[in-house]
Amino acid sequence: MNTIFYILITALVIGFLTFIHEFGHFFFARLFKVPVLEFAIGMGPKIYSWTGKQGTKYALRAFPIGGFVQMEGEEGTSENPMAYNNLNPWKKIVVTAAGPIVNIVFAVILMFALVISTPTLGSNTVGDFLENSVSHTKLQVNDEIVKIGNVKVHTGEEVYYEIMMQGYEAIDITVKRNGETVVLEDVVFNTVTDSGVVLGDADFRLYALSALSDVTVFDYLYQAFYRSINMVKMVIDSLWGMISGRFGMDAVSGPIGIVETVGEVAAVSPAALVNLIVLISMNLGIFNLLPIPALDGGRILFHLIDAIAGRKVIKKEIEDTITGVTLMLLLGFMLLISLKDVINLF
Repeated sequence: MNTIFYILITALVIGFLTFIHEFGHFFFARLFKVPVLEFAIGMGPKIYSWTGKQGTKYALRAFPIGGFVQMEGEEGTSENPMAYNNLNPWKKIVVTAAGPIVNIVFAVILMFALVISTPTLGSNTVGDFLENSVSHTKLQVNDEIVKIGNVKVHTGEEVYYEIMMQGYEAIDITVKRNGETVVLEDVVFNTVTDSGVVLGDADFRLYALSALSDVTVFDYLYQAFYRSINMVKMVIDSLWGMISGRFGMDAVSGPIGIVETVGEVAAVSPAALVNLIVLISMNLGIFNLLPIPALDGGRILFHLIDAIAGRKVIKKEIEDTITGVTLMLLLGFMLLISLKDVINLF
C-alpha cells in the first residue's frame, strides 16, 4: 500500500512540475501570439483530450513523465507570420527558456515557504561536538564557520553540505573566533560511503539562530535566499560529479529510483518531502538549460547563434538531425538508468 501511495505522490509531483514547465512555454508562446497546436502532459497514448476556443488541443497522456507544447512552425515551416519559425530569434529564446525558468522560480518560492514554516533555523556557528568527533582538534565551540575550502557558507545547510561534498579529504576551514578571522588548515572529518561515493561526515552540531539572537524577518529572507543558491549549487555539483566521474552509475536515479527516494523522504517528514520537491524542480530547470541538443538549452544555443549572426546559421535539417541523435542518446541513458533501478530492487 505504501509503495502505491509513493508512486502516486511521485506521479503527482513530476506531473505538476512538468505542467508548470510546459505552461511557461505555453504562456510566452501565447503572449507572442504564436498558435499552439497541442499542450500535452505525459507521453504515449492519449487518455483524454479536448480542444480549446483558440484551437489548442489539450491532452493527458498515459505515462506521467514529460510533456510538450507543440507550436505551429516549430517542427517544420509555416507561412503564418505568427508561427514559431517566423519569430524573432530573441522571442524564440524567451519562449524556450520560459519552461526551465518557471521550474527554478517555483523552487525558489517553495524554498521561501519552507524556510518561513520552519520552527528552527540553523546558524553556521558550532554548538557542540558529537561522540567520536575528530574535527574538534582544530574547530572549537562558538567558531562561526564562514568558508569551507574556497566556498563561502552562510547557513547551517551550506555548512553540512560543503563538509559532505569536500570533507572526504582534509580541507581548510575559515572561521571567526573571538572577533578574528582564522584559517584552520587541513581539518579532518570522518567519512561515509553512499552509493559508491565517499562523503565527509560532519561531527558537530550547529546552534539554532534562536539560541544566538532573536530571529527576524530578515533572517528568514537571508536563509531562504542562500538556501536557494545552495540548491542551485547542489544541482551543478551533481552534474559535474557525473561528468568528472566522482559520481558513478549507482548515484544516478531514474523514475524507479525517484519513487524509492520519495518514499524514504516522505517517511521522515512533510518538510523533507517539500525540500526534495524543491531539489527536483531546481534540477529540472537547470538540467534543461544545459546547451545540449534535445534539451531547451540546446535550442536556446541554436537561437542565440542566429540572433548574434542576424540570420539563420545552421540549417533546420542539420539542427533536427543533431537533436534527434542526441535525443536517442538521452533516451538510451534513461533506459540504462531505469534498468539499473530495476536490478537494485532485487
